[in-house]
Amino acid sequence: MSLIMKLNIVNKHEYEENEDYREIIIKIPKETEKLERDFRYLGLDYNNLSIQDTHVLECEVIDTEDPQFSATMSAKMSNIIARANELGWTSPYQDIKAIFKIINNLTAEDRDKLLAILETKKEDILNIKDAIKFANNIDCFELVVADDEEELARRLIYNGDIDIEDLMDYADLYRLGQEYADDKNMKKTAKGYLKQECYLKNKIRKEEEEEFE
Repeated sequence: MSLIMKLNIVNKHEYEENEDYREIIIKIPKETEKLERDFRYLGLDYNNLSIQDTHVLECEVIDTEDPQFSATMSAKMSNIIARANELGWTSPYQDIKAIFKIINNLTAEDRDKLLAILETKKEDILNIKDAIKFANNIDCFELVVADDEEELARRLIYNGDIDIEDLMDYADLYRLGQEYADDKNMKKTAKGYLKQECYLKNKIRKEEEEEFE
């Protein structure tokens, strides 16, 4: 995975106290030496950061191998940061770095699961720390890939998650039986449905021939 995060970051104290504040765009991952230089520009010591020293204004997620994930995850990160800002929460560099490490180690399937979690739990996610909590507990969730309820049902049946007895309550059994009978050319009789399974042999057995001699 070639994941990168591009951050627009500021010195939190300057950002809150002055209109003329310093900001810089950095990418992670990045060599420590270059990060030290970037944070020095902000008036901060990269090796001795407190959780209240930085604030990330924007976060863009970039993966050239998965542009759809990049766009969707970037939008969700932006929404989380914006909501946190409205509620008075800081989005510190350390938290962004933490969620970067989590995402960078996810499989493609778990990336999809994380996006689904962030979508369904958006009301419970007030800041980046909440997003980290859900990302760290991704194994508590199961994602069944399906575009609609019908496809969901088919996948659940195929995977054996729905018992046949439960399925009977939802299936149109009359239509199922009718279509099967028509397809197999079954004929209804007083004893049940009769299906011819092979061609009739047009000859009399030898024993029967002798019987008529």
